[in-house]
Amino acid sequence: MKHLVAIFGATIFGCLVAAIGFWYIQIRLTKVWVNQRLSQNIRRLERNSLPGDLVLSQSSTLQLEQLAEILDTTARHLRLGESFASALQAAVSSQHCAIQVLQNFSWACALGEAASEISKRLLKTAKTKDQQFVVKTLELAATGGVGGVMALERAAIVIRERATHIDDRFAQAAQALLSTRILSWTPLVVAGWLVVSSAPVRNYLILSPSGWVCLLLGIGLNLAGRKWMHAIITPSVVS
Repeated sequence: MKHLVAIFGATIFGCLVAAIGFWYIQIRLTKVWVNQRLSQNIRRLERNSLPGDLVLSQSSTLQLEQLAEILDTTARHLRLGESFASALQAAVSSQHCAIQVLQNFSWACALGEAASEISKRLLKTAKTKDQQFVVKTLELAATGGVGGVMALERAAIVIRERATHIDDRFAQAAQALLSTRILSWTPLVVAGWLVVSSAPVRNYLILSPSGWVCLLLGIGLNLAGRKWMHAIITPSVVS
């Protein structure tokens, strides 16, 4: 009897370990699959050629946050057992989405169009790379299953991380712009002080042609430097 109880207990324990191991391995394999598909989508978007007149701008942090919220809301509705079309429609309507690409995607899904065809068409109308990334993620999630839900959740995390990086970059750009303005005003202040306090400098800069050339050249280079610095640290942002 003791042997039977021991064998029965060992069998139950082995089955329990096998079930837990299978569950853990399935989750790990799903995560790996989702990460691979998302990385493939990113590389495919980078390789795809865009029309010559289409210039992709950078998303604003508000738009990135809205994209992430729509992905999270869609994932929650899918976990509740809703279809992909109804989940996306609920997410777009509840978040009051103003992004035209997602509105078109939701409307086309409601009409029963295939997600792959929708994605192929809407990628050409996306204004930012982040919108293209979300469109490809929605196409992946439309295949169904746990992998699709995890793809939406993982994409939302990636987009929120991008928003955080953009905020940090804007803060650094503001500091650089402030430093540039201070450094550009310094020579003008020094030149003004020399003109007021020194007669030889004043006579040279104001009464001689070479002095006027120096003044105009210095002021022109100063303004050009300020404009150039402002241009390189201020990205084109889609609100």
